[in-house]
Amino acid sequence: MRRVTSVLRRRVLPPSPIFKRSFTNRAEANERDIRIYLESADMNDWNALLPLGIFSGVNTNPLLLKEAGVEIKEPVFPNLRSLIRSAVDDYKINEIFIQAWGSTKDELVRTGLIARMFDRRVVVSMPVTFEGMQAATELIQKGAKVCMTAGHAQKQAVMGSALMADYFAPCVSGISESGEDAVAQCIAMQQIIAGMGSQTRIMASSLQSADEIVELSKAGVKTFSVSARVAYELVNQPLTTKMTDEFEDISQGLIAESKETWAESKQ
Repeated sequence: MRRVTSVLRRRVLPPSPIFKRSFTNRAEANERDIRIYLESADMNDWNALLPLGIFSGVNTNPLLLKEAGVEIKEPVFPNLRSLIRSAVDDYKINEIFIQAWGSTKDELVRTGLIARMFDRRVVVSMPVTFEGMQAATELIQKGAKVCMTAGHAQKQAVMGSALMADYFAPCVSGISESGEDAVAQCIAMQQIIAGMGSQTRIMASSLQSADEIVELSKAGVKTFSVSARVAYELVNQPLTTKMTDEFEDISQGLIAESKETWAESKQ
């Protein structure tokens, strides 16, 4: 398995500074901010997509860490630390989501605090389970930012709001696979949060298409976690590319004509 520390030494950093979206106070941010997070732990994705300037940070989970070759090695977790420090120091992100691991409340609290130890911009993701909610309560009391993740039901949005979690993340692909209308479920969760006057943000995650983002945006959802594939889908629009290519051809023709005219004038 590829070690992330070696990857970090070989990486090519983005050629230009990354625009950093600063957060205001929490109440104002909830009302005004649009936040998109890149759902990837792969440095190649970070290099290609974070310089776009549309991302507030990075969202990871155990599967994404595994795919990127990031090992979680006791007792000092060098690979995890390298990943977090690179996100914060090299890419200047506002937040990076790291999911706590463990089967008990105490284990989840301990590993959540370990992730937070590497930087305060870490948001600890917690599953919406009995143990996860207990652990989230303790971490919130300790001042940690928390995202209740792997949400699949509207009632879980109520619990995330009652916990005063910073984020509640419904899993769009998982809801779809269960046979439910994932977009409708997420919209209902957003309505629950808004109706309760909660400052918890619905973060739609594991999205399957850019169209889902558009539909959720219409309903007032302002926070999204998108894979590299969906991020490219967001940016790429064939008609825009076609028009841009046509304009570029015209521009190059004008430049060529100008050079030709200038050369003739010198004869």
